[in-house]
Amino acid sequence: MKCRRFRRLMLIPVGIALLPALVWSLIVVVAPTDWARVHLVSVLERASGRSVGLESLSICLGGGVDLVNLKIGAPGGLADPWMEAGKVHLDLSLPSLLFGKLDATDLEIENARLRVLRRADGSLELADLVRSSSPAPQSTASEPCGPSSLKFRLQGAEVQVVDEPTHSHVTLERVNGEGLWEDGKNINGTLNGYVNEGPFQLTGSLDRTPGRPSFEGQFRADSVQLDDGMSILRYLVPVLAGTSTKVGGVLTMEMYLRGEGDTCERLRETLLGHGQITIDPIELEGTELLAEVERNIAIPRRSRVASLNSDFAVKNGRVTSKRLALNMAKTPLVITGWTDFDGRLDYRMSLEGLADRVPDRARRLLADLDVDLDGLSTLRLSGTVDDLTVSLTTPKPGPSSAVNHLLDRQDKQRLKMIGQELRDKLFR
Repeated sequence: MKCRRFRRLMLIPVGIALLPALVWSLIVVVAPTDWARVHLVSVLERASGRSVGLESLSICLGGGVDLVNLKIGAPGGLADPWMEAGKVHLDLSLPSLLFGKLDATDLEIENARLRVLRRADGSLELADLVRSSSPAPQSTASEPCGPSSLKFRLQGAEVQVVDEPTHSHVTLERVNGEGLWEDGKNINGTLNGYVNEGPFQLTGSLDRTPGRPSFEGQFRADSVQLDDGMSILRYLVPVLAGTSTKVGGVLTMEMYLRGEGDTCERLRETLLGHGQITIDPIELEGTELLAEVERNIAIPRRSRVASLNSDFAVKNGRVTSKRLALNMAKTPLVITGWTDFDGRLDYRMSLEGLADRVPDRARRLLADLDVDLDGLSTLRLSGTVDDLTVSLTTPKPGPSSAVNHLLDRQDKQRLKMIGQELRDKLFR
C-alpha cells in the first residue's frame, strides 16, 4: 500500500513538469491560427508603420511560430513590397502574441526577396526603418526602440540594390547571413553570397541612436563580371565615365565606409572611407575615354583589352584617386584626380615613363625645340560621369614661340608626322 501511495505521489511532479508541454500541444491543435495571423499582421503594421501581408501562420510543436509568404510594403499598400519571404520563424510565445508584444529573441528568414532602393531624389525607401524615432524626452531617452536582444539569420535570399540617381541595379544572389540586434538600436551583422558569378562578403553595423544614426561597413567582392547595372562604378573608375554601352571586365574590390546622419546632406558631409579596385581584364572598346583618346592617338585593337588597378579615398564629398594605373600598352597610363558626389570629375592622365622611352636623338631635338615631354604626354579628363571630355593640358605654341621661328611650314608638318608616329609606336 505504501509503495502504491508513493508512486501516486511521484506522478504529481511528473504531471506538473509535463503540463506546459501538454498545454502547448493543445494550443497547437486547437489555437485559432487565422485570428492569430490577423492579430500578428496588425501588430507588425503598428510597429513598422508599413503594410504587411501574411498568407498563413502556424504554431510549432517545438515552440515559436512559422509565417508563410510574409510581405512588407510601403505604407498604405502591398502592390510593390520591398520584402517577400517564403518562410519566417519567430520564437514568439502565444501570450506575447495575444498581448501584442513582439519580444522574440530568435528570427530566421528563408527564401526572401529584398529591395534596397535609393530614389531619384536621393531619398531611401527604407529611411524610416534605418533611423530611429525622434529624440525622446529626457526621462525616456534611454528606453530601447526595438528588441533588447534578437538574433537573426538569413538563408537563400535575393537582394536587389537599386540606385536610381546613378542608374545602377545590382542583384545579390544566394545570400546568407546572421546578426544581432541589441538594446533596441545597435545592429551588427555579416552577409555573404554572389554578385554576377563572383563571391562577396559584407560586414557592418548600424547604430540607430535617435537623432544621430551612424553606420560602418566593409565590403569585398572577387571575380565579379561587369554589366550594365554597375554604372555606380563610374564614380570610382573615371575610365568608365560617359560610357553608355556595356563594358566587359572582371572586378575585384575592397571597400570600407563609415558615416552618420539621418539626411542625405548630413551623410555627404560625414562619409569617410577607402578602398582598392582591380579590373583585369577590362575591355575598353566602346568607352568614351577610348573614343576621345583616339582622336589624337591611334590605338591598336590588341591594346583595347587592358587591366586597371586603383586605390581610392572617400572624404569631403569626393572620391579621390591618387594613382589609377591603366595598363593598355607597353607603358601604363596613370590617372589622378577626383569625382564628387554630384558626378563632376577632374583627372589628369599621363603616359608614365614617356621621357625615358624616347630615343636620344628625338629627345635632343625636342629639348632644342623647348618641348616638355611630360607635359606633352598629359591629358585632362573633365566634365561629369555622364559626359566625359578629354583634352590636352599642354598649351599650343603661340606665334612667337621658338618652334615658329626655327621651322618653316613644311618642317612643322614633318615634325607633326614624326610625333604622331612616335605616339602610335608607344601604344603598340
